[in-house]
Amino acid sequence: MPDPSSEEAQPLTGIRVIDLSGDLGVYCGKLLADVGADVIKVEVPGGDPMRRIGPFVSGAEPLENSLYWRHYNTNKRSITLNIETSQGTSILRRLASTADVVLESFAPGYLATKGLGYGDLEIVNPGLVYASLTPFGQTGPYRDYKASDLVGFAMGGYMYVTGWPDTPPNKLWGLQAYQTTSNRAFIGILIALYHRQSTEQGQYVDVSMQEAVATTTEHVNTAYNYTGENAVRCGFRHGGQFIATWRCKDGYVSITTNTAKAWDDLRAWMDREGMAGDLMDEQYNDRFILRGDSGAHIEKLIEAWTLTHTKAGDY
Repeated sequence: MPDPSSEEAQPLTGIRVIDLSGDLGVYCGKLLADVGADVIKVEVPGGDPMRRIGPFVSGAEPLENSLYWRHYNTNKRSITLNIETSQGTSILRRLASTADVVLESFAPGYLATKGLGYGDLEIVNPGLVYASLTPFGQTGPYRDYKASDLVGFAMGGYMYVTGWPDTPPNKLWGLQAYQTTSNRAFIGILIALYHRQSTEQGQYVDVSMQEAVATTTEHVNTAYNYTGENAVRCGFRHGGQFIATWRCKDGYVSITTNTAKAWDDLRAWMDREGMAGDLMDEQYNDRFILRGDSGAHIEKLIEAWTLTHTKAGDY
């Protein structure tokens, strides 16, 4: 690795990470590696199962041709290790004694049965940051439940508020619940490393996929605490803004009003062309009215206007 004082140094240059994670944490390991950490990916003998996930690049060796694997393990080093054996656990324990971070996504308590839990490793490495990513965290009634990305989205509340009022709950494409969990773990690890700079003490970082997803639901939990209002699926009416795709003369255009000025500018543009209807009235000055009963009326006026434009014209 580069000398941390060199011009080539990145934010985590000199930090060693032992990556024991699966789907839940593999993106976290990538994020750490991308900012300079020396990430050592520990695979089972025969290779990590993710090596067998497509799409595959032609002409490459088997187990080396998964684009999924290549993407999520960029900038990492790799070893194979069988932690079901005493020799494997001994090697991993020695590795952890040299590490700054251990990243894992096993079932709660599993690594402790191997003598590889945080309580075991902090004895030999008091400055260790140990991050555990699980579906529902290390404590609570669901701690031992298994969950896929789909279940994580559902239990985190995101699916309930995604879609239209007359449709079933919707899941976002890809594995974004896993990625969100990895992102929150990345943030927690950075905070723990910062804390260690002044205290020389490591920390245990417990990351729940359910809780990670719940932080992405446009503050519906906070809103309930203040207003008692249960959020519902509302199509394009995201809080105080439209994030919407509208029909136009030759296809579709996307319009986002994520600030008060953007909302005022849109109304003014429509008004200059004589198509604002009553949107210039004072009652529509507050963009948060988009969430209310007037939402359907506003949507109708905007689409009538976009249908008079072309894609290039609006752009």
